[in-house]
Amino acid sequence: MSWVLVNSEPLMEFERPTLHKVVDIGGLGVHKPKPLSEEWDRILNLRKHTILISFGSVAKSMFMTESMKRGIINVVKSYPNITFIWKYEQPDDAIFKGIDNLVPSEWTPQSCLLADKRLTLFITHGGAGSMMESAQRAKPLIVVPLFGDQTRNARLIEKFGSGILLKKRHLTDSNMLRKAIEQILTDSRYQKAANRISRLLSRRPFSPEEKLVKTIELAAEFGDLPELKVAGRNLGYIAYYNLDLLIILAAISAVFVYLVLCASLRIFTHFIKVKVKVH
Repeated sequence: MSWVLVNSEPLMEFERPTLHKVVDIGGLGVHKPKPLSEEWDRILNLRKHTILISFGSVAKSMFMTESMKRGIINVVKSYPNITFIWKYEQPDDAIFKGIDNLVPSEWTPQSCLLADKRLTLFITHGGAGSMMESAQRAKPLIVVPLFGDQTRNARLIEKFGSGILLKKRHLTDSNMLRKAIEQILTDSRYQKAANRISRLLSRRPFSPEEKLVKTIELAAEFGDLPELKVAGRNLGYIAYYNLDLLIILAAISAVFVYLVLCASLRIFTHFIKVKVKVH
């Protein structure tokens, strides 16, 4: 194996040991935004703030529990001056009737919406693609992880200070979601953190596309590179896992415990003999 291409970005990861042959190409699928259609442009112009809600394509919003849907809708109603765009697979659902500031849509140009400065906040499930798009577009987040790596992604967003993690069960509590939205809208630190991450990513020495192309070209020319192979691959099972050292340490520990027990037993026996003589 010449190289290992990984869908991750070091600037958006927890610190971890790695190898030279592991190449991070996170953000490879984030393309330049296209101009929005007249309809989406009109929607973004409706109010000063616009919030996008999308939980991806696997977990469909239409299959949410009624309590979760009601929780979100109650929050939407409490912000009449904010436009909410909700990626919802059944936009003609009766629960949306009479809500003027909610735009349910079966499909949304997510990447293009995130690139627009009129979009204020993104409420998402925390998928890897959404995380990278949001980071590059400098959008603060409310992350509601559902499964897989999404909880880990949400923790990363918390670490960088560009968003808030909410548990899935919190969607049923309108106050929890409302508090998170209010916190991001009123605290400029979230937007500043998102701006910083976006600037960092834009100033990377090499883009994911460049790293991918150069790595493939190098692999095609030189094949498997012994210079990048880990020395540990030639070690035996005992040496690789330090079993010889562990056995020695275990033996020393056993001898120490044995000596302590013997000493304790002698002291205890001596104490009993002295007590018997006194009586």
